[in-house]
Amino acid sequence: MKKILGVVLAISMAWSNFIFADTLQLRDDFPEVYIVKKGDTLWDISSLYLRSPWLWPRLWQANSQIENPHLIYPGDRLSLIYVDGEPRLVSKRVVKMGPSGRIKPKESAIPTLPLSAIKAFINKDHITDPEMYLNSPYVLGDNEAQTRLVGNRTAYAHGDLELGRFYGIYRGGEIYIDPETKEVLGQSMSFLGVAVVEKNLDQDINQLSITQYEREIRLGDRLLPVPKEELLPAYFSPQPGHLDGHGLLLANANDISVASVNDVIIINKGERDGLEPGHVFAINQPGREVLDTSKRISYLENGSAYDKLFSGDTVKKSLPDEKVGELMIFKVYEKTAYAFVIESKTQIRLHYQVKNL
Repeated sequence: MKKILGVVLAISMAWSNFIFADTLQLRDDFPEVYIVKKGDTLWDISSLYLRSPWLWPRLWQANSQIENPHLIYPGDRLSLIYVDGEPRLVSKRVVKMGPSGRIKPKESAIPTLPLSAIKAFINKDHITDPEMYLNSPYVLGDNEAQTRLVGNRTAYAHGDLELGRFYGIYRGGEIYIDPETKEVLGQSMSFLGVAVVEKNLDQDINQLSITQYEREIRLGDRLLPVPKEELLPAYFSPQPGHLDGHGLLLANANDISVASVNDVIIINKGERDGLEPGHVFAINQPGREVLDTSKRISYLENGSAYDKLFSGDTVKKSLPDEKVGELMIFKVYEKTAYAFVIESKTQIRLHYQVKNL
C-alpha cells in the first residue's frame, strides 16, 4: 500500500483555546496566490502567510468537495480570501492529464517538516528504556571471527528470538538524565541494519541472515523487533503546545553541543507531559546571574570567591530569560521527545529552556 506523507490540517477542541488566544496576523508580503511546489513543507507555506506560523489551522480552509481535503499536493493553487473579516486560505486542486488522456497519479502530499532532516528519527533511530536495551538479545559474532560485521552475511545472536522474524540491529548511545530531577529518561539507539532469524539453536543461540546493512555491526549490538510500519507520527498540523512549567534541551541528535535551524534535538518532556507531534514551543536562553558590588560587576560563574562569599555589599541580580528560537515536536516517547528547530536567532545550547509561546 502506497505510503502517503502528508498533513492532516484539522482543529480539535482540545487545543482550540490555545490557538484562538492569539491574533491571526498576516505578513506584509504574503502572496495572494501560491502554487505549491515539490519540496515545499507545510511550515514553509504557513511562514509565507503568517507572522505566527503555528496558527495555520485558523488560516487553512479545507475544501470538502475534493478528495483528501486536509492534504496539500504539489501543483495545488492556494488563494487567500476573507470570511466574516477573517483571512482564509483555500485550495484548488490541479488535475494533470497524461498523453493518453488519463489522469496522472498525484505526487505525495507535502509533509509538515523536511523529511530529509527527520526521516532517520521517524523510522530508524529510537529512544528506549536503558534496562530494556541492556536485556535485549545481542550479536555474538560469526565463524570468521570478525569483530565488525559488514554487508549482508550470516551471523549469530544470543537471546530469545522468534524464528523467521525480522529484527532491527541497534547500538546504544547516550543515556538521557533530567538535569533537574536526575531521573533517567531513556537511552538513544542508533539503527545499524536488519536481520532475519534463520535457525534457533541450542543455548539460546540463533543463526541470523543480515538482510539490510547501513553501518558496521559490532559484537554486543542489540536486536529489537522491527515495527510493522512506522511513518511520520500520524499526520499533524502546527499548533501551540502547553507545558506546566518548562522543559529543557537534553541533546542535539547530531552529537554536538549546540543547535540551530533545521537541527533535531531531544527534550526532557514527552507523552506523560501531554506532548503531541505538531506542538510548537519557544526556546529560551536562561538569564545570567550578575554579582553587583561597589567595586565591580561580574557574572556569577566568573566571580571570585571573595565576590561570592565575603563582600558584604554584593547584590546578586538575575537578568531576564530571552527567547532565542522555536521548535516543533515531531516524535514523542513517554519521557522524551524529538523536536525540530524551526527558528533560531543565535546558537542554542544544552539545557536551554522549552516554554509555552
